[in-house]
Amino acid sequence: MPIRIMGGWLRGAISALGYEPKPQHSLDFDSENGHLLSSPSILTVAPVFARHSLRSCFYALTPSFLHPTPASTTGLPGPQTNQPRSTLAPTAYLDGLRGTAAFFVFIYHFLYTYFPSLEYGFLHGNDDLNPLQLPVIRVFMCGASMVSIFFVISGFALSYKSIRQIRNRDQSSVLTTLSSSTFRRAFRLNLPTLASVMFIALLIRMGAFTWVSKNVPKKKHIFPGWQEDDIPILTGFWRQLYDAARAWWLMSNPFMWKEYYILYDLHLWTIPIEFRCSIVVFMSLLGLSRVKSWVRMVTLSMMAVVSFFYYDRWDIFCFLSGVVIAEISIIRAENKIKGNNLLLFPILLIGLHMASMPADPGHTPGYRLLQNMIPSMVKTKGRFWQSVSAVIIVTTISFGTSSGLQRPFTTRFAQYLGKISYAMYLMHGWVCRSLGYWTVAHLWKYTGRDTILGKVSGVLGGGVLVFITVFWTSDIFWRSVDMGSVRFARWLENVCLAKTDEDEKDLS
Repeated sequence: MPIRIMGGWLRGAISALGYEPKPQHSLDFDSENGHLLSSPSILTVAPVFARHSLRSCFYALTPSFLHPTPASTTGLPGPQTNQPRSTLAPTAYLDGLRGTAAFFVFIYHFLYTYFPSLEYGFLHGNDDLNPLQLPVIRVFMCGASMVSIFFVISGFALSYKSIRQIRNRDQSSVLTTLSSSTFRRAFRLNLPTLASVMFIALLIRMGAFTWVSKNVPKKKHIFPGWQEDDIPILTGFWRQLYDAARAWWLMSNPFMWKEYYILYDLHLWTIPIEFRCSIVVFMSLLGLSRVKSWVRMVTLSMMAVVSFFYYDRWDIFCFLSGVVIAEISIIRAENKIKGNNLLLFPILLIGLHMASMPADPGHTPGYRLLQNMIPSMVKTKGRFWQSVSAVIIVTTISFGTSSGLQRPFTTRFAQYLGKISYAMYLMHGWVCRSLGYWTVAHLWKYTGRDTILGKVSGVLGGGVLVFITVFWTSDIFWRSVDMGSVRFARWLENVCLAKTDEDEKDLS
């Protein structure tokens, strides 16, 4: 039996590689019975196996956008990023918007170490005259607003399918969808974070952060901007892995609602919030699945407002707002209501202006009034207008047309960003803190950092290497770990699924 399997594998490998062995070493294979008539020679197997393994490794380490197309004669699967616009899903713009937001978060976390002035708005001080500090333009330096956009999109995406089933009065499908989503959500979010944290622990043992810990610790203030806390470097391989696993376990605790910052990657604090708010969305939809549409939307809107103003849960506000936007979008599609891009664009600009809220807005022209308008009952004032802006941005883009406001987010690049967005969110932190710090600090030795030209040149040089590394590792992580977690969660659900009477009849 193993020889038969090996023979079939070899035949597939040979045909995929376009490799035809010489007649004297040919494999005699009985295609009718499915087994080898004679054992292959090691001289035949070894070159084919080596060639196939080398090519498989090279293929896995190559970014997906460089993979051959499906029409290629290599027999290898082609990329999934060149999908024609005509075949995109109606909500594909959300993937592009999420990818763009993740890309801005990456840019923000790279730049805030070197250019602290970009944290502030235009005319905040006498020296704040950089055009990049202007409202709307500086949105790429507003990581908090991007996180709020993540949460609104998550609420939209997690509820979209269920709401369509609810509106079609398909209650059995609603229960199946919500049950499946609830079962798989923890695996979908936490398995990739476990892989990324353990990978960072391995990088620590390999010395990726040794130079940084000795030369640019936070207390020395080598860099002018905000620097993240020093990463824990412990003695002993297993001790490091255990500490990383324990930190991940504490972070993944579903019963802890406060923000938890894991030193291995501070940016992972949003993932537990994603999970808990996802459960809130699923429970809300389940409880409101049989009520009238207007009752459901009013109830969810009231829950969002109460959570925001009275319980300081800006995250739940964003998620539940995304659910309401999803149902409104479905209703608009059912009634074939098209948005007016010219009327929606000024509203989008207002949302982007709010999303560009700088540090110390009370002393920044254009934001003083907004800062004073925040209700006194809201404690987390730094999240108020960012959350409101996220709802405005997602709503206006959702109400726009595919050829209008949604167009920038359905381009091939935006769709690719959407595919690797989660992987990019998990990968960019350690690259910026290791390779980024090291590269910029060394380049500044040659360019200097006392002049604008020298400082910018060093950061740009380091940025090129950091951006290439982040995109490369994110692509690999997306295909291997991220998508692998999706497949594992689906497989585990099928294994654990209780069989119904109809299923038993089909099996018999």
